[in-house]
Amino acid sequence: MPVLRLPDPWEGCALWRIDLRLAPTPEGLSSLDAQERARAARFVFEDDRRRYHAAHVAMRALLAQAAGPGDPSLLRFVHNAFGKPALADAPGCHFSLSHSGDAALLAIDDSAPVGVDVEIDRAMDDIDAMAQAHFTDAERDALRRTPAPARASAFLRTWTRKEACLKAIGTGLSVDARQLETARAGAPDEAWLDDATHGAGPLYLRSGRLAPDLLYSVASTRPRRAASEASCPAEALA
Repeated sequence: MPVLRLPDPWEGCALWRIDLRLAPTPEGLSSLDAQERARAARFVFEDDRRRYHAAHVAMRALLAQAAGPGDPSLLRFVHNAFGKPALADAPGCHFSLSHSGDAALLAIDDSAPVGVDVEIDRAMDDIDAMAQAHFTDAERDALRRTPAPARASAFLRTWTRKEACLKAIGTGLSVDARQLETARAGAPDEAWLDDATHGAGPLYLRSGRLAPDLLYSVASTRPRRAASEASCPAEALA
């Protein structure tokens, strides 16, 4: 279950890519709690079960390093009303996990809520309907002006930015995504949420590619200082 530390998106936030192609060891599986094992058992396809196992075993190992205790099996999770997980015994250690295909992305932030999303860059046949349901007027206009060969990538980039922001505020798609503007003129690393329940305010983003076919975004609820090269180590775990 190879795990690779990526360059930090900003100070205080570690970003990890997890390879989900290999099943975790029996020792790793033993760190999962009853809820995780029950969820994994509900998957119909073995590939989906393996990916879930690999993502959660790696997440536990990395969170145990970041927040303690050292034993990943001792971590306890709680969830907010929208299902966002947090560490019961280390609420100041914020994290977010996303996966697409055989790749997962984990962000661990020591100072502010964080959200990540990753998507395989792929052809899509429902772009217009999805954009109508979830994109703002400005985002739909930008998508319409994108040349046809690049429209799926443009849609998925915006989608990862929305998902990352909604995970950072802890609501997921319970918030109407059309209330979240991710393409602010003159502020490419900012989004703006204007929601009757959750208020109005900015969120802060980094977006890019983990691989030629893999798009990602990471979002924070607070403005952050850019990470220095010294805080972007190249680390790997087997």
